[in-house]
Amino acid sequence: LLLLLLLPVPLLPAALSLLSPGQKAMSVSSLPVGRPWLYLCLAACLVGAASCSPPTTYIVQMSESEKPASFARHLDWYASTVQSVAALAAAAAESPEGGGRILYSYDSAFQGFAARLSEEEAGRLEARPGVVAVFPEVVYQLHTTRSPAFLGLQSEAFTGIWADALASHDVVVGVLDTGIWPESPSFSDAGLGPVPARWKGACETGGDFTVKGCNRKVIGARAFYKGYEASTGAIAARERTPRDHDGHGTHTAATVAGSPVPGASLLGYARGTARGMATGARVAVYKVCWPGGCFSSDILAAMDKAVDDGV
Repeated sequence: LLLLLLLPVPLLPAALSLLSPGQKAMSVSSLPVGRPWLYLCLAACLVGAASCSPPTTYIVQMSESEKPASFARHLDWYASTVQSVAALAAAAAESPEGGGRILYSYDSAFQGFAARLSEEEAGRLEARPGVVAVFPEVVYQLHTTRSPAFLGLQSEAFTGIWADALASHDVVVGVLDTGIWPESPSFSDAGLGPVPARWKGACETGGDFTVKGCNRKVIGARAFYKGYEASTGAIAARERTPRDHDGHGTHTAATVAGSPVPGASLLGYARGTARGMATGARVAVYKVCWPGGCFSSDILAAMDKAVDDGV
């Protein structure tokens, strides 16, 4: 692209000869007369069109055993790999993380990274040493389901391994959803013992989510949004928190492990006790769903962190 921009005007026909017949016809017939600099710019863009596709997010699986010894960290290896296929190597070299292209580095549940790449760069990346697979970002939409009775987990005769596990206070359930509304009575920690010693997670605070949002029931809360922001734009800083402004995540977490709430009803009807399937379990919240959907790079980052946290 830069070389074409430096071509003298007489070489324009040679540059145009690189184009397809359709591109050539379009470029010649639509050019205004008397503006040779514009001819060069348009020719350069047309020739370079194959490398100008807008970047999107890709998830790249790497083979840990193939990491060269010259790289101290996996992230350094990933950044070098991205730089090696970047259409604009100078831009990729602006920072240790491939010019800001790398969104996440995955180390626990999955080995690899998520990065912003053009379609052509992603294709070239597949042929690089150590690359197992390259997956385009997938955006998932929310669904809902019914509760314990539907799964056969609410019977007096329900006994066995599952029954013992669901009653355990040491089970930590990771919920990847729209976050949580911790003030709901379904997340009371009454009767629960200390947080399991193996737990290594965190309660991320900020904006409208304070440290009071976590207790012995909701033992951890995090938010993942880099993939979402890369595709849709920045989220307001005050909203980059685990708080649920949709309701789906709160419903899901309560269905899975909500504490018993006597006297629950809908506008006074159908009174009863609302409860989750594993009332004694702890909840670790990973907010990965936003108004535009749930982006797979954020989901995988949350899964990776959940394993590291001790879920």
